Amino acid sequence: MKKLIFTMIYTIPVVLLVVALGNNFTSNNNTFVGPQTKQESYTNKDSSSSKEAAITKESTKNQDNLSDNKVSQNKNNSTNKEKNKSNATSKIKIPKECDTITNILLVCTVPNDNSFENPPDKFSVLSLDSANNKISFIPIPLDTDVDIPGVGIKKLGDTYSWGDNTDLLLEAIESKFDAHITKVIEINTESLSEITDIFNDMGVEMTEDKLLEYLNETTVSKSMADDIKSIPIFKYPKLVKCMKPYIKTNMNTTSLIKYGIMTYRIVSHNNL
Repeated sequence: MKKLIFTMIYTIPVVLLVVALGNNFTSNNNTFVGPQTKQESYTNKDSSSSKEAAITKESTKNQDNLSDNKVSQNKNNSTNKEKNKSNATSKIKIPKECDTITNILLVCTVPNDNSFENPPDKFSVLSLDSANNKISFIPIPLDTDVDIPGVGIKKLGDTYSWGDNTDLLLEAIESKFDAHITKVIEINTESLSEITDIFNDMGVEMTEDKLLEYLNETTVSKSMADDIKSIPIFKYPKLVKCMKPYIKTNMNTTSLIKYGIMTYRIVSHNNL
C-alpha cells in the first residue's frame, strides 16, 4: 500500500508535466504556425502590392510615352503642314506683265450680311499671253502668309476685308510673288443667277453650277472655250454692259471689251 501510494506520488507529477509540456508544444506550434502564415500573407500582400505598383508605374509610363508621342506627332504634322504649305506657295509663278502679257486678279466673294465687304472665297490670276496664245489661271490660297509693310504677317484673305480699296491686296501679292498686278475683277457668288441669265440671253446655255465650275478651273476647258466662241465678238459690248452691275472692277468698259476679245482670239487660235 505504501509502495502504491509512493508510486502515485511520483507518477502524477510526471504525468502532469508531460501533459503540460504537450499543451505547450501544441500551443507553441500553433503560435509558430499562426505568425508564419500571417507573415506569408503579408509577404504575398507586399508582393501583390509591388506588382500592382509596378503595373501602375508601367501604365503611367506608357501613358506618358503615348502623350509624348502624340505631342511629337502633332508637332510633326504641324511642321509638315507648314512645310507643304510653303512648298505649294513657292510653286506659284505669276508671269511678268509686258506688252503681250496681261494679268488680271479674279476674286470670288461670298455674301455677308454682317459687314460692308464680302469676304473672299477664292483668289486666282488670269494671265493672257497674246504672243504665245496662252491663257493661264493661277490660283492663290487664301491662307498664304504675306508680309505687309507697317502691319506685319497676315493671311492674304485678310487683306481684302480691310476696306474697299484693293491697293493693299495688290501690294501684298506683288511683295509675295514679285508680280505687278493692277487690274481686278470681283464676282460675288450672290450675283451668279443674274450673270447666268445674261449668258443665256446671249445664246449660251449656262447654269449657276456650270459658271461656278468655270470660276474654279485652273485651265480653259473645252466646254468653257466653246461657250466663249459661241458669243459673237460684236455682242461683247452688250455683254459687258449687262454684266457691269454685277461685278466690281477697276477697269473701264473699253478695257473689259479689249481683254474679252483677246481671250476670244486666244481660244479660237488654239481650236479648243
